[in-house]
This record gives sequence, structure tokens and C-alpha cells, in this order.
Amino acid sequence: MLKAMLSTPLLALAFSATAADLQVWVLDREGKPLKDAVVVLESSAPGARPPAKAEITISQEKMKFVPAVSVAQVGTKVTFSNLDRWDHHVRGGLAGPGGVYLDPTQGYAFRLAGQKAGQPPSSHQRSYTQTGPQLLGCHLHGSMRGHLYITDSPWAAVSDEAGKAQLSQLPAGPARLRVWHGDELVETPPQTLTVAEGMAPIKVATQVQPKRAKAAEKSPYDY
Repeated sequence: MLKAMLSTPLLALAFSATAADLQVWVLDREGKPLKDAVVVLESSAPGARPPAKAEITISQEKMKFVPAVSVAQVGTKVTFSNLDRWDHHVRGGLAGPGGVYLDPTQGYAFRLAGQKAGQPPSSHQRSYTQTGPQLLGCHLHGSMRGHLYITDSPWAAVSDEAGKAQLSQLPAGPARLRVWHGDELVETPPQTLTVAEGMAPIKVATQVQPKRAKAAEKSPYDY
């Protein structure tokens, strides 16, 4: 009994000792930092896995999806909320190269009423079983565009303004690193690597030429 009690914390300590952190720097085709790139690490090495988030929220605010790019695991509940004072749609479907719907005849759509003063925003919740990038749009406002990346890996992040994505609690051992961006025309080849404590940051060069952000459409109600 004593041996079993001692082995449990020792096992947990062993897992934590092998856990590693990794910084990934994503670059565009000109070698500049690339924002809003999804970085996913795939590993079958033994070790503890960080728990999946039970729920994430994507808002429609000031004619934009916020955040512009989100990551969720399979089965995570995704709540869409409209914080604007006018109606929006959420039109979603698998994203193809170049920021278009892979199959425009497939996907889903629902309408969210504009928020009224003193009342909670209109919301809709759904979960996903298929991995890959989802393109988000609005039937009413063509400039609105966002992405939701669904993965079955517990290690995924979105790069910031500096092109940096941080992955934590990685098990030591062989792994594969994938990078995806909503503006990519050519898929970035996955990289194989060996995770270890104290490993150096990794730079990933892509062929992405980011599109200039379009000015948000002005609603007729926004005066």
C-alpha cells in the first residue's frame, strides 16, 4: 500500500520532469513575422496531456470576428455571440487554399440578432467533430472574415503580432509540427522534431503573402 502511495507522486513527477516548452516563430514569404498562423504539434510520446478547454467564445464585434483566428479541440463547445447592435450571420464551412470555402454548397449558417441595450447578446453554441480549418463569414457583411481551426491535438496555438506561438507541457520524444494560415496558397510542409527540455526556439518559413486587412464595413446603424 505504501509503495503504491509513493509511486503515484513519483510517476507524476516523472511526467512533469519530461514536459517541455517550445517557442515557434512563424515567418511569411519575405521573412517577416506572420500573425494569426495556427501552430499544431502532434505527438504520440507517453506523458501527461493538458486538458482541453470545455468552451471557447468567438464574438462578432465592430464588424469583425474576435478573435480573428481561434483554435479548438474536437468536442470543445464553441459559442458565437453578436455584440453589435445590428444582425449578423455566422456562415461556416471547411476552408480551402486562398481563403475560400472548400465546398460552398456545404457548411452551416445561422443568424444572430443585434444586441439590445441592457440585454445579453444573442448567442449560438455548437461543437465540431471534423478536424481542419473553418472559414467564418457573414451573409450580410461581406468584409467579415474569421477562422476557426479544429484539431485533435492538445498542443495548438495562434501566433501573435511578433509571429510567436508558445506550446507548453510537451512530452519528450519524436513529434511533428504543422503550421497553417488562412491566406496560404501552398501548404507549409510539416516538420519532424524531437522534443526535449531546454530545446531552442524553432523558426518556420512559409510562402504566405498576408493580405492587407480590409476596412470594416460601416453599418447603416453605426452613427
